[in-house]
Amino acid sequence: MLTLLAFIVTLGLLVTVHEYGHYWVAKRCGVKVLTFSIGFGKPLLTWRRGETTWQLAMLPLGGYVRMLDERDGTVPASEAARAFNRQPPLKKIAVVVAGPLANLILACGLYWGLNAWGYDGIRAIAGQVVADSPAARAGLRSGDEILSVDGRATATWDQLFIALIDTAGSGTPVSLVVRTPGQGEHAVQLPPIAVAQIEPQLLGRLGLTAAPLSTRIANVAPGGAAARAGLQPGDRITALNGEPIGDWSVLQARIARLGGTEIRLTLARAGVLKTVTAVPDSVRHGARNIGRLGIAPAVDEARWAQHQVRLQFGPIEALLQGLDKAWTYTRLTLAMFWRMLADRTGLDQISGPLTIAVYAGESARAGLSVYIDFLALISLSLAVLNLLPIPLLDGGHLMYHTAELLTGRPVSARLEALGQRIGLLVLLGLMALALFNDFNRFIPG
Repeated sequence: MLTLLAFIVTLGLLVTVHEYGHYWVAKRCGVKVLTFSIGFGKPLLTWRRGETTWQLAMLPLGGYVRMLDERDGTVPASEAARAFNRQPPLKKIAVVVAGPLANLILACGLYWGLNAWGYDGIRAIAGQVVADSPAARAGLRSGDEILSVDGRATATWDQLFIALIDTAGSGTPVSLVVRTPGQGEHAVQLPPIAVAQIEPQLLGRLGLTAAPLSTRIANVAPGGAAARAGLQPGDRITALNGEPIGDWSVLQARIARLGGTEIRLTLARAGVLKTVTAVPDSVRHGARNIGRLGIAPAVDEARWAQHQVRLQFGPIEALLQGLDKAWTYTRLTLAMFWRMLADRTGLDQISGPLTIAVYAGESARAGLSVYIDFLALISLSLAVLNLLPIPLLDGGHLMYHTAELLTGRPVSARLEALGQRIGLLVLLGLMALALFNDFNRFIPG
C-alpha cells in the first residue's frame, strides 16, 4: 500500500506541476485553455473553473492541457485570436517549454528545501574495500576517507557516487585525495572507469562499500562449509590458521585462496575462545575457483555510527547546492541518452512505471528526505525526457515552433502528421523496452 501511495503521489505531483506550467504560461500568453487533465482516457471526476474544464482521468500515466486550436475544429471568429495556432512562434515556444521548466523548478526547489531543512548522510569513508578490486589495487583501504575526486569535494557517499559517475567514460585515470587514519592525506589513482549509464552498482564494481563490516557472523548458509563446521550467527572470527584477523576483507581474501583446503578458525563465542576446523567449498567464480565458507558478516555498528553525518546549509548555500545538484544530474542524464544513441549501451537502464513505483515505495520507507530526493530526481528526468526532439513530446513541438520562427511559416500539416506517426512509433518502442526491463528486474522466471 505504501508503494502504491508513493507512486500515486509521485506521478500525480509531477504530472500536475508539468501540466500546470503549460497552463499558467498559456493563460498569460492569451491562449484559451479548454481542458486540464491529469491522466488519459475516460474522465472519472470533472469540475469547471472559469473557462477551463479540470478533470481526473482513468489512466494516470500522464496528463495534458488542451488549448483552443483551429486545427482541432471550427473556432468562432470572436475567439480566433486566442487560438494556440494563431500565436506568434515565441509564445508557442514559451508555452511548450513551460512544462519541462516547471519540473526543473520543482526539482531545484525540492533540493533547496532539503538542503535548508537538513538531511542525514554517510561520510565518504570506505567501510570495506574488496580484496583484489580496482579500489584495492589503487591503494585504498578500509577506513580511508575520500575527500575529493578529480578536485571535486566529496563530503558524503552520495557526492562520491555522483563525482565518480561524472568522470566515468572519459578514458583517463581518476585522481582521488584520500585521508588514511593515522597517516594523513595522500593521492591515489583509480584506473579509467568505463560506464555507459548512471549505474547504481558502480561503487560496488570498484570494490567499495559504505558499511564497515566486522568479522562477526550475521548469517550462516545452510549446508555450506561453515554450517558443516558448526559455525553460528554471533560467532566472531579472530584468527585464521593462527594468524590474527581483524578485517572482513582480509578474511574474505584468504578464504578465497583456500578452497578445498582444511583451515583452523579461532572463534569468540559468548566470551569464550574456541578453535574449529573447516574446509571451504571450492566454487567457480569467473575464470577461476575460489574458496567459500558460506557466511555473511555483520556491520560494525560502532564504526558505522561514526560514518553518519547531518548536513544542513543556510538559505543561499542551500540554493547553490541545489542548483549544482540539479545541473549535475541534468548533465548526467543527457550524457546517458547520448551514450545510448552513440553505441546503444545502457538500454537496460530505461525504466517504466513498475520501476518508478518500486523505487518510490523504497524511498518512502527510507524516510521523508530520501523520498524528496527521489522526487526531485524523477522531476529532473521528466523535464529532460520531455525536451528530447521526439514528435508528441514537448521537444518535438519545440522543434516545430523553432522551425516556424526561423522560416516565418508554420510546419505543414502533412509534415507534422508524419512526425506524429514517427514519434508515436518511437514512444511505443521506448514504452515496450521500459516495460520489458521492468519485468526483467522484478518478475521472477
